[in-house]
Amino acid sequence: MENWIRRISAILVALTMLLGCALAEGTEAAVVADLTETEPAEETAAEETAEEEPVLLVSVNGDEIWSNNEDMQGLVDYYTSYYTSQGYSADDPDMLTALKAAGMQWAIESALYHQKAAELGTEEMTEEQKAEYEAQAREEWENAVTQYATYMGGATEESTEEEKAAARLQALSYLESNYGYTEESYVEEFVTSSRETAMRRNVQKAVLGEFEVTEDEIKAYFDGQVESDRQQFEGNVPMYEYYTKYMGAESKYVPEGYRGITHILLKVDENLMKTYQELSARLEEQQEAEEQTQPAGEELTGDAAEETAEAPAEEATEAPAEETAEAPAAEEATEAPTEEPKEPVTQEQVDAAKQAILDSVKDQVEEIMAKYQAGTSFEDLIKEYGNDPGMEIEENLKNGYAVHQESILWDPAFTAGAMALEKVGDVSEPVLGTNGIHLLHYTRDIPAGPVEMTPEMHDRMKEELISDKESEAVSKMVGEWMDAAEIVYTDEGQAIMDAAQAQQAESVETTEATEETLAGDQ
Repeated sequence: MENWIRRISAILVALTMLLGCALAEGTEAAVVADLTETEPAEETAAEETAEEEPVLLVSVNGDEIWSNNEDMQGLVDYYTSYYTSQGYSADDPDMLTALKAAGMQWAIESALYHQKAAELGTEEMTEEQKAEYEAQAREEWENAVTQYATYMGGATEESTEEEKAAARLQALSYLESNYGYTEESYVEEFVTSSRETAMRRNVQKAVLGEFEVTEDEIKAYFDGQVESDRQQFEGNVPMYEYYTKYMGAESKYVPEGYRGITHILLKVDENLMKTYQELSARLEEQQEAEEQTQPAGEELTGDAAEETAEAPAEEATEAPAEETAEAPAAEEATEAPTEEPKEPVTQEQVDAAKQAILDSVKDQVEEIMAKYQAGTSFEDLIKEYGNDPGMEIEENLKNGYAVHQESILWDPAFTAGAMALEKVGDVSEPVLGTNGIHLLHYTRDIPAGPVEMTPEMHDRMKEELISDKESEAVSKMVGEWMDAAEIVYTDEGQAIMDAAQAQQAESVETTEATEETLAGDQ
């Protein structure tokens, strides 16, 4: 059974606040999504459905819900668009059955909200809410115009004001001619589409009041996240760096062994660096070729090792013609011009090339170290001599890059040089890396364990906890409404629910059978 059936079945089991937020946000953002991601559609699913003769599906406390109900069709259209964008067929009967059932349940909930809003007198959007939605709409409109001006009009930060203005006019013209929107019409539609969301929020506030969390709850929530991150990242620095640096995730726990490293990057002569890198690469290739031709378990020593080191490169790497994927015929091979074999590279040559680079910056290194020993701060020396843009960032300049012996972020030479420093305050000898010569400064030890809870982190967790409390309370509230309501399905409505429930049961059976099979294979 398809995964989407299990996802939709969750909607059928319980109408939660999460679904409400997802639909509301999806409705409000739909216009911008259309403007920036899709081409204008000639005919929507809602228009196609509207052509069919509507049928009565269910009544809720006497209010009738028909098959062309806007709330129902809104959910069906939204999720149909989502799942088709994920590669599912819009004509899949199982998917349509599940979506119709979810849409009908959503319409029932919406009817209950409207009934409660009428009872409480909270049906209308307040002026404050209207202003909030208008501001949000104008911000999203401006983002859409900027995107079109950039991608269609070619506007960049370096463009002149005249060029930017021309690109903006082109974007505005495109949006109006292809989508029928001006800024004002977009704002008006956005606010209109937000009325359902505003009504629901008004009801929730009237019934449930405001939600608060205590400092103890925030601390417990923080401590739980710390423990979760500890279990995931303790002893696994590569995973920690992948998630925090490459994926941009925030970890509440820092593995042990990190130190802060600032450095002065000195640029070196490109020809000297190129020579060194080419010699290093050739030596590595020779060594790999020797390892491949050497019999397993046999080590070369003494005269044999010297003879191997002095052997022409072609003797170590030449392969039989029949083993080469595109080798020419033997007769053709004898006629083809042969390349002069390259002289083998020795470790002494590589070391000499490295020393030439070190010698080229010797005077500058001595000048820097003399100033440092005379009392000039390493930060000031970075500003005067350094060529790493990352050290221009104040946080990096003050606290240094976070380096660990198992780091995957840095040039291996940089990491090795950083970890070779013995105590805070030490400065390394010149370290040759991929980008030049580094003078590394051991700035600090980075404390392991829980990070400090910043005010920003505190406020964000407070909002998350309030949202969780609200979601749970709203779900309970709607469940009580459903239990108390008189909900009467017609044959057509009951058929939709029965089909969806059958799919859900089949999905559960399939999942359980799969789990049993996997358990049996272990």
